[in-house]
Amino acid sequence: MAVSVSDVKLKSAKPEVKPYRIPVGENVYLDVLPNGRKVWRMRYLKPPAKKPAIYTFGDYPDIPLKEINGLAKTVKEQVKQGRDPTAYREQQKLKTEAERQAALRAQAYSFETIAREWHTHRHEVLKRWKSDKNAEKILHMLEVNLFPDLGALHISAVTAPLLLEVIQKVVNRGAVETAKKLNRWTTDIFRYAVLRKLVAHNEADNLKGEIPAPIRKHNPYLKSDEIGAFIREVEADTGGEIIKLAILLTLHCLTRTQETRFAQWSEFDLEAKVWRLTAERMKMKKPHAIPLTPQVLALLERLRPFTGHQPYLFWNASIGKPFSENAMLQVLYRLGLKGKLTIHGLRGTGSTALNEAGFRADVIETALAHKEENAVRAAYNHAQYLEERRQMMSWWSDYLDVVEQGAHIIPIRHNAL
Repeated sequence: MAVSVSDVKLKSAKPEVKPYRIPVGENVYLDVLPNGRKVWRMRYLKPPAKKPAIYTFGDYPDIPLKEINGLAKTVKEQVKQGRDPTAYREQQKLKTEAERQAALRAQAYSFETIAREWHTHRHEVLKRWKSDKNAEKILHMLEVNLFPDLGALHISAVTAPLLLEVIQKVVNRGAVETAKKLNRWTTDIFRYAVLRKLVAHNEADNLKGEIPAPIRKHNPYLKSDEIGAFIREVEADTGGEIIKLAILLTLHCLTRTQETRFAQWSEFDLEAKVWRLTAERMKMKKPHAIPLTPQVLALLERLRPFTGHQPYLFWNASIGKPFSENAMLQVLYRLGLKGKLTIHGLRGTGSTALNEAGFRADVIETALAHKEENAVRAAYNHAQYLEERRQMMSWWSDYLDVVEQGAHIIPIRHNAL
């Protein structure tokens, strides 16, 4: 039975010594309590025994008058279906809370959270990346390529098919090298999760063989008949003596760009005529010794007046740190070699020339500080090849002198080491 009542009447209802009720519909009423609180309630027969019970909706005016009849109708439908509305509401509250807690747990152990933990552990605890810049670059690649699709998922919900689907997007846009790195990093992330007992096994292991190998792009290098002209043009460049000498030192020593840029005077043993680089300075994390030829010693003497008072050979006083990689590249660009030669390509130039001259591949690879998979063999190479490399690097520096003067043919060493 509908009861005519208005908001004005409900708002103006004053508390009394004892609670009283204002009917608003069939078995639906507003309880006005002595403390001034006004509460919506409804009488019903609790199934299945049809025992009298009271259902509390909530306070007025939090629940307005215009909504109460609709809420009451829903409760009555539940009773008709044999469901106790009070018990059902408590069940729903428990379910909602369980879902909320599950969401919090999922957030705490989401793929993104665990990936960031792994990244921090690997960089700050294990010191696996050589610089903050490198670590930031890796995290950025995860943020761009993986977190949008996988970040919010619980780590245990990230399956191999899902990983493959996400990484395949990277492959499809042509970034195969990036895809291989992402696969390697996700393998490490899941290994970290397994150790923390967040997952039972490493899902990323199942992707082995599924990501295509990247097409290796070799750095362009100088042909034998181009080396002499290159040296002459570098010597004639007016862009700066320090950068010019950095390029020539790289060419003579066949070092990587970073190894040259961050070279320190303290690394050079002039008495033993050896440049000693620590493992931390090397890409392969193995110490490396480079024999110093007379030509290299002459380059150092040319450089000494400029930076001999600084710790670094190639110090840029204007910025207070070693020159950037771009400084050397700019010289190549001025020489019209953009796209035709890279600084790293100087290593390829030397490697090609030394191989054509007949030097042993093992000695060349050791000179280039390439990775040796066999640990015993690597130790032997490091110990035994220094004198052989000294002879080889002496030949290489002599050859550079010859071609600088205009010779164009590599003299083949029939008695090469």
